[in-house]
Amino acid sequence: MSTDSSRNPDSRFRIHLVRHGEVSAEWKGKIYGGLDVELSAEGKQRFVDLAPCAIGSPIRAVYSSALSRAIHGARCFAEVLSLEPVQDARFNEIDRGHWSGLSTEEIERRWPGGLEAYKAAPGSYLGHGGESFDALRERTLPALEELAQRHAGEEVLLVCHAQVIRVLVSGFLNIPEAESLLLMLSHGGITTLDRFHDGLWVVQSVNAPTPVPSTHLTLPTLLP
Repeated sequence: MSTDSSRNPDSRFRIHLVRHGEVSAEWKGKIYGGLDVELSAEGKQRFVDLAPCAIGSPIRAVYSSALSRAIHGARCFAEVLSLEPVQDARFNEIDRGHWSGLSTEEIERRWPGGLEAYKAAPGSYLGHGGESFDALRERTLPALEELAQRHAGEEVLLVCHAQVIRVLVSGFLNIPEAESLLLMLSHGGITTLDRFHDGLWVVQSVNAPTPVPSTHLTLPTLLP
């Protein structure tokens, strides 16, 4: 990675990508992707507890996807920062197509070998009739670049989703998409990216722990 000293840190754009809270128990073990599913009580409380940590920060704008589980977290942050949250559907979670709402057992029964084919090549897999990782990156990266232009020299926060964060980070770090599935992305975990004036994106941290305690460890999310 270049260490060009001409890059002025005061001119960089910084964004904190925060994964939404835990969803309701009825979705445990099921694939929901781009569906608008409800948060659990724990998932809601996580952001109520987490948001005050941003008080006094230089964050100038709060964004979220258009899905309610992300909107809740953005509202919590916006409230303590006296900001108005902005929704952008381009940051919605990946569309799982025909797999949405099904358990992995149901998927394997109806699409034998489909899960393994997806895990082997998530960048191009379309066997479920939904989005591939490549398609998700094509949707989210231009939206991210727009935010960087709009908030040049500023710091913002975006509450979004595991696969959205995963495709952006893996793209900037040139991590093969199959291996990117192993990136740990916990509920409430914070991933921080910087963009400099010359277009260089730098990954400052991935899934940084937060002061909010968790009752359990969230394992890497291969399929939300």
